[in-house]
Amino acid sequence: MTSEQSNLAGQAPSVFGRRGLPLFAAYMIWGTGSGAQTLARPLYAFSLSDSVLLVTLLISSLALSRMVSAPITGFLTDRWGRKPLAMAGAGIRGLTSLGVLFVNSYEAFFVLEFIGAVGVSMWQTTSSILIADLSTRENRGRAVALRATSNRLGMILGPFLAAAIAGLFGLRYAFAANAVAKGFVLLVVLFFIKETNPKESRKAAAAERNARPPAERGLGLAVFRSRAFLALAMTTFGVSLIGQGIFQTLFPIHARETAGLDAAQIGTLIGVAGVVTLFVSFPNGVLMDRFGRKRSLVPGLMLAATAAALLGLSTDHSGILQAALVFGVAQGMTMGATQTFAMDLAPEDRRGAFLGIWSMFQSFGAFVGPLAAGAIVATLGFAVAFYCVAAWLVLSALFMAVFGPETGRQIKPAEAG
Repeated sequence: MTSEQSNLAGQAPSVFGRRGLPLFAAYMIWGTGSGAQTLARPLYAFSLSDSVLLVTLLISSLALSRMVSAPITGFLTDRWGRKPLAMAGAGIRGLTSLGVLFVNSYEAFFVLEFIGAVGVSMWQTTSSILIADLSTRENRGRAVALRATSNRLGMILGPFLAAAIAGLFGLRYAFAANAVAKGFVLLVVLFFIKETNPKESRKAAAAERNARPPAERGLGLAVFRSRAFLALAMTTFGVSLIGQGIFQTLFPIHARETAGLDAAQIGTLIGVAGVVTLFVSFPNGVLMDRFGRKRSLVPGLMLAATAAALLGLSTDHSGILQAALVFGVAQGMTMGATQTFAMDLAPEDRRGAFLGIWSMFQSFGAFVGPLAAGAIVATLGFAVAFYCVAAWLVLSALFMAVFGPETGRQIKPAEAG
């Protein structure tokens, strides 16, 4: 039986075999380029605009772009297959990064980054679907954790690469490094990653859907009104809120303004949190596969709430370091568990559509989080913003504990809402 026939029979090829290894290599290459561009983007935007407000607007707009494109990508992967969308995402991000070499205005840079965010969304959504296709409930936690580890390694290497390139050739050439990385990703997908939703499988799924009553042929609204999806949505929003809204946006400013830390100290704290996340991710994936997703999600959300509360209490280097360490552990537990939970809930015949809509909630959190947290800081101060985020995370943890199904085993209809 061929691998494609195996897929049709419901037996997914091993994500840890020859079909999965090129995918993890692609994640690391992608992360390296993205890490380089993540360092260069705000600095280059500020050099073009000389405005912190315009830099913030650019970062928020990228999440908005991903929020719109993620569900469309998911639906298209069910219709056209996974590889075309993954390759298109890498190509779009690569070309727009290369285009930065030829622009000299904030407006042109904004347009390129906005379009590039569509490519990022296409890759992120499709790569999640690829992992879901190649994994099973028994090994999905480890597969998602290995994906996060591969990407995290690249994200750690990327800023060092960008700093070296910027020192030798100028800041804008860090974007060229991202373009080269995306070109390599495109080649890896083209030559080494097989289609996980082949044409025969799509035809079979379409025939099966057409045989159902008209009201049951699509995803429908019922799956999104369930307690399981509401728990997923609350958790996803909370993880994005503390990640993008707090630690990627307000954490550096809070550390500087409240504790008087300099850029080197803040960068070290961010790096420490990233290293902690790296070492927590894979062991947590093993635990998820053995004991279930909720046993990672619920305590992880509570730890994330603790990190936010610690930030609200911190006024010196020691307190902020404690918050960063707790956040690193929480991020290693929650990010992979949220993705695994979403993949488990996704119906097999409409996996792309479901995960695309779920990715929209991720991007919504990344879009609203910085704006909402920033508004609270402007009116009530840093501490109140951090406590509000902590309260949402506690509420999400309680809702997941009470109403979220344990997707590490087969879900009974009653549990799904």
